[in-house]
Amino acid sequence: MIEVSAGILQRADGRILVCRRGPGRRNAHLWEFPGGKREPGEDAAACLARELEEELSLQVSGLRTVRTAEEGGIRFTFLTGCCRSEPVPTEHEAICFARPRELLSLPFCPADAPVARTLALGHPPLTALVWDFDGTLFDTYPVLSRTLADAARELGIPTDPEEALTLMKQSLHHALVTLAARGQADPDLLRQAYRRHEALTPPAAFPPLPGIPEALRELRRRGCRHLMLTHRGHSALEALEAHGLLPLFSGWVTAEDGLPRKPDPASLRVLMARHGLAPEEVCMIGDRSLDLEAGQAAGTLSCLLDPDRWLDPSPVPLTARHAGELPELLRPEEIQLPVQI
Repeated sequence: MIEVSAGILQRADGRILVCRRGPGRRNAHLWEFPGGKREPGEDAAACLARELEEELSLQVSGLRTVRTAEEGGIRFTFLTGCCRSEPVPTEHEAICFARPRELLSLPFCPADAPVARTLALGHPPLTALVWDFDGTLFDTYPVLSRTLADAARELGIPTDPEEALTLMKQSLHHALVTLAARGQADPDLLRQAYRRHEALTPPAAFPPLPGIPEALRELRRRGCRHLMLTHRGHSALEALEAHGLLPLFSGWVTAEDGLPRKPDPASLRVLMARHGLAPEEVCMIGDRSLDLEAGQAAGTLSCLLDPDRWLDPSPVPLTARHAGELPELLRPEEIQLPVQI
């Protein structure tokens, strides 16, 4: 197996050196931590020191191994260290020094991407997670899409649960307006019919999304507080309580608060203010674009939880297909960076 050393290298200001691979190479135009192949007789640190000198005329100190990984038949050893000079690029098409959180916005090579994400989420670490309710914490859409289809048919508007679900994934307001326009009906009348049908389903009938109870407990064990932000009213709290999850939550914003609906960030900002949270320590978790947009507008990270692959994940650096992925995605084991002197 090919052995490669890669460096997580800091400048005195705490920024981390990353390089973009040039054209005509494997993983061209993707970012990586600098390094290269180990030669016979070299250990990981000696290899990295040599590669940095050859490729970047860069001197480093304090190298130590922090992570290993395998990708495509290559074993990678990641080492941390401090830059003792400024790099001079000769083989890469670009280099930059990025703050850890900025690494989330760069497309990395497959072996480097998990390390970059770990660095980004560890400096600073997330301390609070804000959860959407419908489709994120609880699997409500099968019932709600049937509810909307029944309400529409009550007003003579043709639809089915599958179409209703597609429309609701954008927003309930969008679904109501679209269906009402089709049937030349008043959207408020359709909303009232929907609410009447919805009230027939007790909150306890909604199951948590698979893996959610376990993810909530593990993330709390790893040091995260849980908060909820929902367009629902008190029924969301009843559902949490019915499934033994309410004690895991420190606070919430519901319809009773009378705040603007997502994607307006006002409700998220109020929730953070109530709990003394800075945006950089918060992540908004949801299954729809409006959840992600609310987080972005409030200055927090956003995470897409999308088991059924409704949305394009490419613009979202934090994406999970199953709730079980969330603990390692959002609170990975931290990589200790060198102390700058």
